[in-house]
Amino acid sequence: MAKPPRLVTESAIWAGVRLTRPWNVLMIVVAMYLISEALLSPLWEQPETLGVFALGTLAMATLAAGANVINDYFDVAEDRVNRPDRALVGRVITRRQTMALNYALTGVSILATCGVCWAAGTLVPLAWMAVLGTLLWGYSPWFKRRFLRGNLVIAASVAQLPLWCVLLHAPNEIAASLQWLGSVHGGVLLAYVGLSGYVTVLREITKDWQDASGDGEAGYDTLPVRWGEKRTQSLLQVLHWIGWILIGAAWWASYQWMHRPVSPLFFVLPYAAVHLQLTRGQIASVSAWQKLTLAGGLLYLAGML
Repeated sequence: MAKPPRLVTESAIWAGVRLTRPWNVLMIVVAMYLISEALLSPLWEQPETLGVFALGTLAMATLAAGANVINDYFDVAEDRVNRPDRALVGRVITRRQTMALNYALTGVSILATCGVCWAAGTLVPLAWMAVLGTLLWGYSPWFKRRFLRGNLVIAASVAQLPLWCVLLHAPNEIAASLQWLGSVHGGVLLAYVGLSGYVTVLREITKDWQDASGDGEAGYDTLPVRWGEKRTQSLLQVLHWIGWILIGAAWWASYQWMHRPVSPLFFVLPYAAVHLQLTRGQIASVSAWQKLTLAGGLLYLAGML
């Protein structure tokens, strides 16, 4: 009889921390800071912006953490197949504790968003977070189980982050914000929106490819479950070639508008590694390099400070 896998932790507290995906949440905070400092602060330097932005960052970080928790709450069965050493819900931390943690994080997010609305005198941020929260809540029980829907929800959730930063800097100046998006810095931000969303779609398909066994047993209709490994790999190859066109355009724009021909290497080199590992069929490495490609976009912004 096979020996059960050793769990990564036997502490309920540490299990709760792991469920929030702290490194991913930290990446959100860092991304919002870099976007703000590199692209937005020179245009909106108002004393009250700092408090609103801090509350908005807290709201987004805790909403994402809560979404990660509820994702593991719903994915117990497939996680025990796909990553048995990390399937903590129902083993180390109870389902009731998991749900309580989600409620607590979501509650903090709601309060922080209400603080943004009160300080800014508008309900637009609350409406924004309500839509995003609904999508993230429905990800595991509904969207993830249906063909491509879950991939697009997560990609949209990642891509909206820079636009949320713009909203926080000028919640009462929607028209001015839209006009600013036509500037050079606005173009950089939109390029970041497009590339981060596109790479996230690729990464989500790759992760579904990794999890195809457990997802298939759970009855999920993900792309790899429906198409199989070979067709999924072929599709990813095509999509990564299309990604090179987008990255090439971003590189050209960086040279022409920002006079920064070398900095795009921060995300170009990891993306090249993605394509190489994909060709070799190294699924786990593909996902890791895709994440580094997203991190390379942050390094590009850091170079603008």
